[in-house]
Amino acid sequence: MDTSLENTPPPPRRFFDVGPLAFNGEDDEEARVQLIVWVISGTFVLTALVISVKLIRNHLVYFAKPLVQRKIIGILWMVPIYATTSWLSLRFKGWSLFLDMLRDCYEAYVIYLFLALMVAYLGDGSDDRVVRILRTLPDLPHPFPFNYCNPPIKMGKRFLRDCKMAAMQFVVLKPLTGFAAILLERFDLYGQGHFVVNRGYLYLSLIINASVTYAFYYLVLFYLALGTHLKPFNPVPKFLCVKAVLFLSYWQSVVLAFLSRFAIIHELGTWTTDDVTNGIQNVLICFEMMVIAVVHTYAFPFETFKDDDMMFANAMDGGSLRDSILSENFAFDDALRDFNEVMPIVLPSGFK
Repeated sequence: MDTSLENTPPPPRRFFDVGPLAFNGEDDEEARVQLIVWVISGTFVLTALVISVKLIRNHLVYFAKPLVQRKIIGILWMVPIYATTSWLSLRFKGWSLFLDMLRDCYEAYVIYLFLALMVAYLGDGSDDRVVRILRTLPDLPHPFPFNYCNPPIKMGKRFLRDCKMAAMQFVVLKPLTGFAAILLERFDLYGQGHFVVNRGYLYLSLIINASVTYAFYYLVLFYLALGTHLKPFNPVPKFLCVKAVLFLSYWQSVVLAFLSRFAIIHELGTWTTDDVTNGIQNVLICFEMMVIAVVHTYAFPFETFKDDDMMFANAMDGGSLRDSILSENFAFDDALRDFNEVMPIVLPSGFK
């Protein structure tokens, strides 16, 4: 009886797996590089988490204006969510597309939160106050070149509703395209990073790009109309923070896809070209979130709401603070209210 198979040593044990940057331990040098990349990225993520969670906690301690601060806190959670999902995508290759979808869905929600924050600043929870301000303003011309094919926009309730609808459509469309990507990947029809006509990545990218452009266009219109009234709230750094995250995450993925398409980024050792591209993207996001976390401390300072009486009240009423931590972090109630307001325009009926 041939016992050669019985004496065959088992395959090398996978002692470390960082998803797109996975290896089997056959090459010690490659293993060390992989481990170093993952640990360095983890350091970026840990730093971002510490800074962001501390800022979120301070906003909850000085929770003087819930209608405003719950939108701010929702925006601040973008950094921990982005950083953590990107880092985990390095570790769990099979889950990377799903983790990316979660990250991208929250990215869309942050665009809505930014608009809701500006409305909360102006109206202090009342859309009617914002509408009254809008009705005192002259009609707003579209920016060039759209002013040649669209009449000036009449300021009023409809303009505010259109701004909300532009932001909300991206919130709805983003998870739909994410699920479509997962479904296409299941049948090997997605082709992430490949701009070819027989794969879904090209078409979903075009849809997402059109949707986010539409959302940002109305954010710009909102600022052009109400910039003077928003000036005391320093909206520009806040807008740039939101814009930077979306710009960096989306356009650097496009650039990396083109670089891999022309073999500037290529396979390396046991890493395929797609593995290297995705790994670079996730490492960059981990680093960028650390930088954004620092910038957030200046763009969304808690000191604006600092009130010793409020801090004392929250410290004495731990239950209320815990409730706010559970219910006020993501402003979901406000989002559902706005969803019910604007979505019946494009759907048969709103949610009740």
